[in-house]
Amino acid sequence: MSDSENKRAPIIEFFPSSEYYFSLGIAAFQKNDILKAKKYLNRAATLCKTEEEKIFALCQLAICHQHAGEFNESITILDTLIEESGDIFSEAYYFQANNYAFLEDLEEALELVKMYLKEDPTGDFIEEATELKQTLEMELKGY
Repeated sequence: MSDSENKRAPIIEFFPSSEYYFSLGIAAFQKNDILKAKKYLNRAATLCKTEEEKIFALCQLAICHQHAGEFNESITILDTLIEESGDIFSEAYYFQANNYAFLEDLEEALELVKMYLKEDPTGDFIEEATELKQTLEMELKGY
């Protein structure tokens, strides 16, 4: 063997992180590859160092389930987030309201969207939530 054949490729260490898998999950979601997005976001959630990171990753996972029409899976994740962290991640109420609206449980959807509006009156989804609330109220009144 020559010296060049004895040389080995350098070993590159790789330490996966929640940020790494989260970015892969978001990229897959943006490409509409929901199956990969769910896989990566689930992995991201298991590697999170802080509770806030985990909440965010799980919420994104719930949104992936929602986009796949897997409303019950999304509900399960969001129920856990609301139970454990509703006071610090109020957006979960809005996402949950959407799940129940898709499942045509309009009363539950309305209660959840009202909870979001109460908990976070200046939140990121205030316009969407207000519109959802109005639509649900009209539907429930039979308009």
